[in-house]
Amino acid sequence: MPAWDWRPPAMDIGRKGRDAESGQPLLMPVRLDWGGNDALVRVEEFTGPSGPYRWTAHSMGWNDSGELLPKTSPGMDFPSSGAGLVGIVPRGEHFATAGTSHHTVEFLRDLVRAGHESRWQMLFSLEPFVMATVRKAHSAVSHEIGELTGRVQSVLHETGIEQVVNIMMVGDAAVDSTEEASVSRLVEQCLRHDRFAKVDPLMFFSRNLRRDAEDHVRRAIGDPRIGPKIRRVAARMPGAGLEEIVEEYRRVHPQDKLSTARAQAALNVGSDPMALSVLLDPETNRGAQ
Repeated sequence: MPAWDWRPPAMDIGRKGRDAESGQPLLMPVRLDWGGNDALVRVEEFTGPSGPYRWTAHSMGWNDSGELLPKTSPGMDFPSSGAGLVGIVPRGEHFATAGTSHHTVEFLRDLVRAGHESRWQMLFSLEPFVMATVRKAHSAVSHEIGELTGRVQSVLHETGIEQVVNIMMVGDAAVDSTEEASVSRLVEQCLRHDRFAKVDPLMFFSRNLRRDAEDHVRRAIGDPRIGPKIRRVAARMPGAGLEEIVEEYRRVHPQDKLSTARAQAALNVGSDPMALSVLLDPETNRGAQ
């Protein structure tokens, strides 16, 4: 079954919903639900489908439904015209096949193999986007911590940034953990038929990837997730000791259950030593001033 339809958005999604020159609405992906995440592939009896397949659309501001009753021709592979799909015109692969049970099993195995290949292709096609997002997160964290130290500088060196990207793409092999890599987890969430009921795919992916990138940058330098909140409280209390800062933080944010160790880590956070690089003069091999 087609997982997506393309329609003008029925809700405000900002500038990306319109052509920059003409101002005309652009077609956006609308997710179709055929009865659950596992219902895009159906196996029917050789005599034909048991009845119409019903779909619902609940994304991009749309809220409608319809049905599809494909016409079969026993013994032949055939494309579906989509004429029975009420209200929408599906794009992309949409076909059915009739054959022996052995042929059906091999066909399903081919679908599984194609799915694995497509997943990896999508993951690695996202790598430049992930790299750009990590660099923006690194810049934001560097400036935020620089406000504490009075000197803005990179908190990670170039190799450290690349390591964050690799961890987000494929996970951290050095850590004995079942935590799924950020990008794989987000792609998996995108497969949910109801994921884009209130947000468009690009906004969902960008927003969550930015959050994960900042979390990983902070983790790489030992900064707690609530580090910025701790430093803001400390900034309002010049000259206060650690215990006083922790007590005030607990009063303002009791739900965080701040420990002394986490507060100390947030107040002591700084740049990775390898990020403190010196520009060398290529002629004399001395530090350039």
